[in-house]
Amino acid sequence: MVEQVAKEYQGKVKTLQASVEDTGDRASDLGILGIPALVFFKGGQEVSRLVGPVPKKKITDTLKAKLGV
Repeated sequence: MVEQVAKEYQGKVKTLQASVEDTGDRASDLGILGIPALVFFKGGQEVSRLVGPVPKKKITDTLKAKLGV
């Protein structure tokens, strides 16, 4: 699902996918307690987060509302 959204918004947002197993310390630093987790940043600051399986519409609505894309 995230890959689809990343393709649709290519050039408008940057996406990064990371595995908790590979980046456990960073996940901990971000306070990620559940997976999957989507963390949205604008200007280097967290503006929103979605945890658990979420529908595509929820992701795109968050992008529009929080990032203005």
